[in-house]
Amino acid sequence: MRLTEENIGLEDIAVRASDTDRFYDATIPFFFSSSQEVAGEHATLFGMGISEMYEKEMRTWVIVRTRMDFTRIPKWREKLTFETFPQKGYKLFCPRVVMARDEKGEPVMNAMTHWVLMDLSRKRPIPAKMVEERFNMKYEDRFQNPDIGKLLKYEEAEKIEVFEEKTFCPNYFDIDLNRHVNNVAYTRWCCESIPDDIFLDYQISMIDVQWESQTFEGENVRVETAVTAKDENTLSMVHRIKKIADDKIVFEANSDWKRKQ
Repeated sequence: MRLTEENIGLEDIAVRASDTDRFYDATIPFFFSSSQEVAGEHATLFGMGISEMYEKEMRTWVIVRTRMDFTRIPKWREKLTFETFPQKGYKLFCPRVVMARDEKGEPVMNAMTHWVLMDLSRKRPIPAKMVEERFNMKYEDRFQNPDIGKLLKYEEAEKIEVFEEKTFCPNYFDIDLNRHVNNVAYTRWCCESIPDDIFLDYQISMIDVQWESQTFEGENVRVETAVTAKDENTLSMVHRIKKIADDKIVFEANSDWKRKQ
């Protein structure tokens, strides 16, 4: 990763074949994994990477919320430049922006993410003010509104079509060092629970996700998906993931889609 004079992080990432669907369009999990990767790299440059924080300070980053808005979906072999920077604290959160641009400099994706820095020894979040002081922010004019708004919960949504539930058992590659499911797995499970017809006819335009609770090795989950709005050119859905053993909600999401041209 390279830093600009304003301490904004830039990382070039090519869309690989394994990051695409049958039409060579970049997938939703590609954007989530790439965004979290560049966020981690940027934090590491300022001595606040997960490994360093854990070993030296018994602290770790926890992602709580991400809203991604898409201008278009890139194709296989396109080279994107991901741009990231943290912002000043918002409530208990440490907001971070991640953007992706194509080789012409045109915007592809913009994400507002909410992170919390957890004190593992005290099991409580660290005030955002203490976090922002460690990043040398020289770009306040680039700040975006950190207020993503309220997520529409699956239980509260008016549903016009409910899809078949899917169940998943976390596999070896879904589990991280802490023996819980990594963040990107939840978005992949949601995508795998969406009927193929939607992917054939629509492309994602917005996805807003919230991680509610951790899932650990051996805990099976159930994914629920429903349509909340649909017209000739657009579609909106709500998504929810629950543990099968105790019905506990671990993940919720809203998504908007537009019909392919």
